[in-house]
Amino acid sequence: MKKTIVTMSLMLTVAVTSAFANQDPITGEEAQETFKKEFAGAQSVVWKTAGEYTKASFIFHGFVTEAYFNEAGELEGTIRSLRYDQLPLSVMTSVNKRFTNVDVLDVYEISNSNGTTYQLTLKSEGKKYRIKADTAGNISEKEKMKN
Repeated sequence: MKKTIVTMSLMLTVAVTSAFANQDPITGEEAQETFKKEFAGAQSVVWKTAGEYTKASFIFHGFVTEAYFNEAGELEGTIRSLRYDQLPLSVMTSVNKRFTNVDVLDVYEISNSNGTTYQLTLKSEGKKYRIKADTAGNISEKEKMKN
């Protein structure tokens, strides 16, 4: 449940581009040290509190990325925005087989202790969906959304 909350929080906040304004860090030293080790070279870093987690929003190797840290400063998970063509071939193939005339609205890569998954928002035949797929292309969740 805790990981689901982190995942959902990551998905909801990564699209907020205004979060990249320069602000002072609000996190503990442990999270900042972990961040420096894990994401050397990150740009436009902004720290915020996200529930019981500390969130760093930043640009890393050209990708909008977020990292979540627990109270001990340990990295709990990341999410980054991708383009459809950057997905594993297995995921693209699965989406193309399952949906016709698909328009991909957004793609997020979610990594945590459970592994790596991909969340996509799609529009197919006038209907909008949010799906979740693993690296093998298995679609584990499909949610119909309002247009």
